[in-house]
Amino acid sequence: MTESTPEGKLLNLIRNDQSKSKIGKDLKIFTKINIILIGIIGVVAIIFIADVFIFKEKPVEAPVVADIQVKVPETPPQAPKIQPEPIAEKIEEAPVKKISREKILGNLNLLGIIIGDNNQAIIEDKTLKKTYFLYKGDSFGDLKVYDIKESAVILDYKGEKIELNI
Repeated sequence: MTESTPEGKLLNLIRNDQSKSKIGKDLKIFTKINIILIGIIGVVAIIFIADVFIFKEKPVEAPVVADIQVKVPETPPQAPKIQPEPIAEKIEEAPVKKISREKILGNLNLLGIIIGDNNQAIIEDKTLKKTYFLYKGDSFGDLKVYDIKESAVILDYKGEKIELNI
């Protein structure tokens, strides 16, 4: 009966108006959220496209490294071949002084020797706390590796030969 009275009709108009405004508010919030999401999707798409087409550099091909050793002749092919004289006869062994490690090389320790085509010595410098893997002719500090034997390394210190034993 409330519908037939003027108060009932007014009450129905107010209820309808409130439901329409509630739907309108919900629609405005939904629209704002959709606009924000569409904006985010647009930014991600632009970044993706820019990354794919603009900022990609062409991959740099790494140089191919072969595991093959090639011997290069020491003399040019045009030069006549000369028979080399045996090297052992020409080189005189420098006298090797056996000086104790404690006296002069107290900070060095010969850890090991790797025997092969090109012998290698493993020497530890206790003061610098470094380990060196050295070949014949290598230098570290004022010392130069003069020779590497099976159980000893001969070092050259300013022209003086010093033997370092294991």
